[in-house]
Amino acid sequence: MNNKLKENQLKKMNTNELNLNKMLTTAKNYGVPIIRTESHKFLEKITKKYNPTHILEIGTAIGYSGISMLSMCDGDLVTIEHNKESIKLAKKNFKDQNFYDRVKIISGDCHIEIAKMIYEGKFINYFDMIFLDGPKAQYNLLLDGLLLLLKPNGVFIADNVLFRGYVSGQKEAPTKRYKTIIKRLNEFIENCKTNKYLKEFSLINIEDGLIFARKR
Repeated sequence: MNNKLKENQLKKMNTNELNLNKMLTTAKNYGVPIIRTESHKFLEKITKKYNPTHILEIGTAIGYSGISMLSMCDGDLVTIEHNKESIKLAKKNFKDQNFYDRVKIISGDCHIEIAKMIYEGKFINYFDMIFLDGPKAQYNLLLDGLLLLLKPNGVFIADNVLFRGYVSGQKEAPTKRYKTIIKRLNEFIENCKTNKYLKEFSLINIEDGLIFARKR
């Protein structure tokens, strides 16, 4: 590698890092939850390893994880978000980092939008990778539909499955407010673990917990 090319690549890496740091600050200022540090590294590592052509993300937020995935592969991204203010920020971030031509942001309820994709037919077995980071209590209800959209051997990742340590038992029994979410996440984990359409299941016990699996 010549020095000029190396210099340009380092400059690009430094710029991406700077922009992601700005996004972290924005997320904190607006109170938008985004993927945590070690989980973010894991997501980037998996994306780089499998280099997906088509990614589906449930839960855009401000585009932080979407931009991270796009920076690690040559593919495109479809991402679904219901919060219109988050979508405005995400659009700006995708544009600022020159990824806007590789992303389609869908504004709406993820249940409805996934159902539309299934009904259209062209998205069946379409996505090489799915990243689930939407409403935690709905994970198990979304799983069957998402698996219809995922290609055989495609990668499936779900974030926040241990929900603040309550699901793993690292913390005491949750308050009444969280009991339904904890119950449903436990059901989701068991469903992924025993699902006949999934293989290579792994529960990653870092930060708020991740599931990694691939479709048979």
